[in-house]
This record gives sequence, C-alpha cells and structure tokens, in this order.
Amino acid sequence: MITKIHPHPCLDHLIDYYWIEKKGSYKTKVLPDGSLSIIFNIGGEIGITDTDGNENMYSADLIIGTQKKYFILEMKEDANVVGVKFKQGEAYHFLKKPMLQFTDKIVKLNDIFNTDTNSLCEVLVKAQNEDEIRKILNYFFFINVESLICDSKIVDSVIQKVNVSKSALLIKDLCESENISNKHLISLFNKKVDISPKLLYRINKFKKVIELLQDNTNINWSQIAYECHYYDQAHLINEFKNFSGVSPNEYLKNKKANGLYIEVV
Repeated sequence: MITKIHPHPCLDHLIDYYWIEKKGSYKTKVLPDGSLSIIFNIGGEIGITDTDGNENMYSADLIIGTQKKYFILEMKEDANVVGVKFKQGEAYHFLKKPMLQFTDKIVKLNDIFNTDTNSLCEVLVKAQNEDEIRKILNYFFFINVESLICDSKIVDSVIQKVNVSKSALLIKDLCESENISNKHLISLFNKKVDISPKLLYRINKFKKVIELLQDNTNINWSQIAYECHYYDQAHLINEFKNFSGVSPNEYLKNKKANGLYIEVV
C-alpha cells in the first residue's frame, strides 16, 4: 500500500506529503480533496478510471488535476511510482500555470513543465529507502519551486551564523543545520547576498580583526589570529592584505595607505 513521507519543513507550506508505491497490485478509490497531485512513474503502468468507467493506462509522469469527483487508481503488478500531494492552491508555485486548466484533467507532466523529469526518475529508481527518496524530492522542489518564502529565512539564519563566534565555522555544518546542500545554499546567497557564505565568513573574520585592532593598544598578533579563527599569524596577514591591500602594520600606522583612507563601513 501507499507509504507517506513528510517533505522538508521549508516545503511544508507547499506540499502535504510525498508517497511511494513499489510493485503492488491493487485498486483504490481516490476521493476529491481540492488539491493537485503529481505522479512520477519510475516503472510499469498505472490505470486510471473515471466515474463514467473510462479507463486509461499511463506509463508517463502525470499531473492529476484537482478532481471534482472520485477516480479509481489501479496499480499494476510491476508498478513503481512516487507521488507528490500538494496543498490546496500551492501547486501554482511549481507549475507556474493557471490551475483552472488542470481541473478534472490528467495530463503528462513533460507536456506542461519545461524541465525534463527523466533524470529525476532515474535517480528515484535507484533510491534505497524512503529517506533517500525524501532527499531527492526535496532537492528537486527546492530548485524548481518559485519564490519559496523559506529561502529568505534560510539565508537570514545563515547570515546570523556566519560570524566570528566562539568556535570556528565549517560551511558543511551550516548546510547540515539547515538541511540543504552546499550548492543550494550558495544559490540562495547568490540571489540575496551576491557572495558565497564562505566568502562572507572570511569578510566577517577580517572585520573582527579590524574591531580588535581598534580596541587594543598592545597588539598580540597570535592572540588575534586565534580569536578570529585563522590558522596562524601568516594566514591572518595574507587575508588582511587580500581584503585591504595593506598589511595589518601598515593599517595601524595611521589607517591610511597609498593616499586612500582605509575603514570598514
């Protein structure tokens, strides 16, 4: 029978659940619930019979539009499908089409959606368990869903964490904490911040050095390197030159070099 899987929390406002069915043979009556579904067919055929008794067989990926009446879904013996149940009114963010054109209709996904889903199905068929299927679908919808509200929240959360705190920061830890891939995190940053989280972290470390230099009269370079999570003093100096064009000592002389005032704004 059908197994339901919860989507990523950032997709929770959009998708009710994912579902899977592998190599089962049965018929089920699907009642109307005011929402649209997508079926990724990764093996075999499925049959759909409408209330008038008309049956059609499908082997393609399908959009099951919002139905006003029930229909019969028949899983054949070799059927292997993964479904997506959208929440009411939320499929628009994925399909980017007027939803009225799908009402009481069943259409091939590739006829409507301009992204080839064959590669997605190839990955899904190799998935070993429910968790892998969940991750694959989460990634697919993160890429293809327009204007996710949670994108800004993720970026804002990461920006707060990409500072010089008490411990060194690894970008992979940020990705794990937000449950997204490094590629997706960079993509979000490119849209909102225009630089990568790694570069932002480096800049924040540099800014922290500036703050410490302003507050200290007796400079201990090794201590500053440690507090700002540089490997050593040489690493600090190289990064400082990279961002300011001068060495820390040149900066300290009068915070002016080559005729240019140097400050962090």
